Amino acid sequence: MLQSFWLLLVSFCLTGPAANAAEPGITFRPEAAAVGEYILLKDLAEFPPDMPQTCGQLQIWAAPPPGQVYPLTKEFLHYRLSQLGMGGLLAEATVPPVIQVRQTGTFLPKEQVEAAFRRYVLTHTPFPANQVRIEVLPLEEPVLVPDKEVTLEVLPPKTGRLVGEVSLEMALIRQGHLCRRLRVNGKVSLEREVVCSVKPLLPQTVIGPGDVRLCRRDVTNLGAEDFFVSMEQVMGRVLSRALGAQEILSPRHLSHQPVIQRGEEVTVILDDHGLIITTRGVAREPGYPGRPIRMLNPKSKKEFQAQVVDAKTVKVTW
Repeated sequence: MLQSFWLLLVSFCLTGPAANAAEPGITFRPEAAAVGEYILLKDLAEFPPDMPQTCGQLQIWAAPPPGQVYPLTKEFLHYRLSQLGMGGLLAEATVPPVIQVRQTGTFLPKEQVEAAFRRYVLTHTPFPANQVRIEVLPLEEPVLVPDKEVTLEVLPPKTGRLVGEVSLEMALIRQGHLCRRLRVNGKVSLEREVVCSVKPLLPQTVIGPGDVRLCRRDVTNLGAEDFFVSMEQVMGRVLSRALGAQEILSPRHLSHQPVIQRGEEVTVILDDHGLIITTRGVAREPGYPGRPIRMLNPKSKKEFQAQVVDAKTVKVTW
């Protein structure tokens, strides 16, 4: 498609009113400035009013890097225009022996790209900023822009997921016009304080305060149901499988069997506004950690309700 465009452009220039080699008026400057990746014909010469302006878009050669100068000789210019079918333009043109072409553009700062990527992710992710870790990967090659007035606008991705491997397309805008687009890749990780084991734990272990702690871990590939975020969620629970040291504790590690059996005698903690009293009670039904359980006072034969703390303890709060 691009080749067809250039063929059409050359054809238009050749058939335009200035295509006649006898038509004077094209003046090539001894010094020229290129803006962008290519030296265009319009960067090198002054065109007469009746010459199609589209001819100026012809690509002569790659532009030099920012801050450097490329010496474009008359011979090379003739060679290149002849390749494009425009050699006749030089017949009556004023061409210096060498045209010094300098690059007026600048490289897009990587800090600007990273800031746009981070800003978009943090704005559109449902997670708090302190849980999101963003790594922006370097661009495959430097991006040349006309000047520092270029702004970046992130185009909404087709998929709304902004976790894991993330690829965003950005538009380079200058004075309200699109310069070009580029794709920026990055890695977005989620980190949270989750319950982890302090040491290796065996199956049937009743989890106590010295067995687990909160640690910051990468949970990018975990669902919200795959970890615990508070110690209270696991205290007194029984492990159904072994747990390695520093491993994230998940529901699959926990037994879903009752920790207190019906008819079992356990310790009852009575908490009356900070006044702690302990006694004994008999379970009237199976008990599960953190859930209510019906208990029987063996002396008064009265039933009461408590909350299961662990396999040997229930608690009553007044």
